Amino acid sequence: MPDKITHIHDTFIKEVLAHRESAVDFFKEYLPGHLVKELDFETLTPLNTSYISRGLRTSYSDLVWSVKMKGNENLQISMLLEHKSSADPDTAFQLLEYLALAYRKQRKEQKKTELIIPILYYHGKYDWEFKSFEDFFSDYPDFLKGYLPKFLTEFVNLHRFPAEEILELRNGWLSGSLMIQKYFFDSESLNARFEDIFEKLFPYLYTNQMDHIFVYLEYTGLDKERFDDAVKNLPDDMSARVMTLREQWLYQGKAEGMAEERERSLVKTILNAFDNGVNLATIRAITGENEEKINDILKQHNRIS
Repeated sequence: MPDKITHIHDTFIKEVLAHRESAVDFFKEYLPGHLVKELDFETLTPLNTSYISRGLRTSYSDLVWSVKMKGNENLQISMLLEHKSSADPDTAFQLLEYLALAYRKQRKEQKKTELIIPILYYHGKYDWEFKSFEDFFSDYPDFLKGYLPKFLTEFVNLHRFPAEEILELRNGWLSGSLMIQKYFFDSESLNARFEDIFEKLFPYLYTNQMDHIFVYLEYTGLDKERFDDAVKNLPDDMSARVMTLREQWLYQGKAEGMAEERERSLVKTILNAFDNGVNLATIRAITGENEEKINDILKQHNRIS
């Protein structure tokens, strides 16, 4: 899957779960009941966390929360959510690395070691049978398996949850968002469920949260004509508001696109002029830009140091 599309999926689910109420409802709905009853979700706090592996020179930024145990305020748990929009056979190894980096970070910062629960959230085009870390070593005799690192992973596979069940969620923002992700790769079903989705999202149509919905919908297979047809089938008040919001977003997107195109053209002009020996004063006259910005562009493209 192209990196840009993967990034869109990541950004979308992070925006959905950035709202504390949505995160709490997500965990209460999709984590095992015996775990949910032990966690004090009133204490749920999002953490901005990056785990850096110097050897791999890679930075991992995940959705991480802390939450206390009920009846024991001294016991705090971290929940790490890894999102996948396509099946990845190496995910168990990736999670193992994340856990190791996270625990190492706790020790380095001299914090009390907190148990971490890995949660894998998946909504890809096809169903996926997640293979745990231990599954890769099933051929080994049991007496050797004691040497393996062991950890449970909570696997939330959106394929396994019927649309009717998702639509029953009391949190409309979470419900509508999950429905769009469930049918992201299936424009026929997305179109058929359009009214159900926007009925759940209706209370949010006058908030800036909806920007993310329209951005995400632009990447689905729902083309403009089908989108317009689907909107026309909505109740009048809902239809009018959705169309207004969409037109506002499209206008903003075009304006941003034009600004990006102007910036690309400016960079090309400055670099071409510089490469052809044009002096800085003349480049300023041609472009109308100040010397600081021209120098920044030349530095970014390794023309000057």
